[in-house]
Amino acid sequence: MFCNQTAITGQKASLPDAARVAEIIDTYLAHSMPRPQVEVAFFGGNFLGLAPGQISGLLKSVRPFLNTGVVHGIRFSTRPDTVTKDRLKQIGTFPVSLVELGVQSMDDQVLAQANRGHTRNDTCRAMDLLGAFNMNAGVQIMAGLPGDTREGVIQTAQVLADMHPKTARIYPVLVLKNTLLARWYQHGTYQPLTLDQAVDITSRAYGFFNQAGVTVIRMGVHVSDAQMGSILAGPWHPAFGHLVLSRILYRKTIRKIQALG
Repeated sequence: MFCNQTAITGQKASLPDAARVAEIIDTYLAHSMPRPQVEVAFFGGNFLGLAPGQISGLLKSVRPFLNTGVVHGIRFSTRPDTVTKDRLKQIGTFPVSLVELGVQSMDDQVLAQANRGHTRNDTCRAMDLLGAFNMNAGVQIMAGLPGDTREGVIQTAQVLADMHPKTARIYPVLVLKNTLLARWYQHGTYQPLTLDQAVDITSRAYGFFNQAGVTVIRMGVHVSDAQMGSILAGPWHPAFGHLVLSRILYRKTIRKIQALG
């Protein structure tokens, strides 16, 4: 069970060649405000799961921008089980600023039910390898996967926070049209979280990451207006992160009031 990237991004799932990568980078540079740190991100796929030649080709397509100093680093997302010594040696000559792992859960039963293809141990090994190669790690987790529970998601966040990744993303599961999850939902075998449940769980997970010094860089899935029609069900909100931070502030306020008697 993986994201329907075409539905979310509106882009066809095809691997760009070097010319297309350069075109995309040029377009974004032309329309972005000046900033001290510019990175090229390869997201929406399993980067280290690509063939070695494809990985090298994509990285080399960024080299001219690195050489001129307009781009300073590269980040990408990948499955935990694709992080190996050989792959990390291959990318070691490039300034990789962050490797984001699609962890989703640290519960093997939940991962198996979602057919994610990796295990808790794969994530642990990946984190160890990235540390050994002095590469920053990011983690992505999901709230509301089939078979998961409130306590399970919170425990996943706690375990990962203890590993001290640099960043974290927390995504509540949305049911998108034309997916396996959509069929489960329509047959009544899967029930997504309510918005209130998703906000509560995400706020608890955020707390563990924040306490460990992990920067939470995203809460909730960004869906453009053009892709809104792809959402069949689930706890989507245009300001989901704001709802989470408001919930955290509310709890802190209540605790202070109660402490005053």
